[in-house]
Amino acid sequence: MQNKVKITVVKQFQPKDIFGYDYTLVSGKTVTKCSLKEGKEFISDGTGNMPEGFCPHAWNSIFKNVHLLTWGGGYSETIGEGISFGVCPDGLRPVIFKLEKFD
Repeated sequence: MQNKVKITVVKQFQPKDIFGYDYTLVSGKTVTKCSLKEGKEFISDGTGNMPEGFCPHAWNSIFKNVHLLTWGGGYSETIGEGISFGVCPDGLRPVIFKLEKFD
């Protein structure tokens, strides 16, 4: 049985959190936090498709854990049954996600 997975934005970081100072691109633009807001929730409907409004880069990095939960897997011995965490790999402004399966 395929489960749905709730994806919650747990924490956003900005360059200052990572490096201790603001980061400016070669273009002169200062890098800010990702547009995904803390507390925002998305639902993966069990089809393997990215939820509407979700970032494709973040989706590519968390998809394997979403897929695992969709098909009933998980990390019951460490994190807990039906729960996982993932991170967007943007090294300048990473985002942490909590993933929770539900029927």
